[in-house]
Amino acid sequence: MNILGIDTSTNNCSVGLVCNGRIVDRIARIGRSMASEQLISLIDELLKKSITMEEIDAIAVSIGPGSYTGLRIGLSTAKGLAFARKLPVLPVPTMAVLESVARQTIDSDMVLMIKSHRDLAYHVCCRKEHPLSIDSIDIGYDIFSDIHQRYQNQHPYISPSEIVDADIKPVETLYPEGDHVAWLAHQHYQVLLSQSVPDLEPLYLSEFEVKKWKPKTESG
Repeated sequence: MNILGIDTSTNNCSVGLVCNGRIVDRIARIGRSMASEQLISLIDELLKKSITMEEIDAIAVSIGPGSYTGLRIGLSTAKGLAFARKLPVLPVPTMAVLESVARQTIDSDMVLMIKSHRDLAYHVCCRKEHPLSIDSIDIGYDIFSDIHQRYQNQHPYISPSEIVDADIKPVETLYPEGDHVAWLAHQHYQVLLSQSVPDLEPLYLSEFEVKKWKPKTESG
């Protein structure tokens, strides 16, 4: 089975390919608006090096939490590519993808954080002996000081976003990657296949805030 993986949940636009359970390749670019500008070209570049789109059996996409715009671009692109051949679109939790990447170098319990806005972040503690469940992840959503109180800096902090806060010890920057999206989709294919539905939506967790702009009024 050949699975194309897409991750646009952060500023790292990443695509990867897994063929018969083996990671074949990955291409990634980091930068603002990278998903909207280069996702399709990255997929094209990736497939030109290995197989054709007609040989893809499923498309896996990092479903969130993460960037509101990035998640929508990734999912809409996956749906668009899957539509013509009626391929399944497999939603892989972004926290599970980030854990999979981190496990390449970290052999201990750790705290994964994905910054939302201001001093708020999604977070989850990953235990060394128990990888995150692909279909049930208890994700917290708190300000940095509360995250510090919960974990007391007992474990390494991992995040794809730059987080500088007096309460939180240095955070190692790692990004979710498209090849790990595809690999997790291969590992948990049957579970994720049941979630491949036409009305699939990104996992935002928090409400997207829209504020109306108001002009300043002159005082006096």
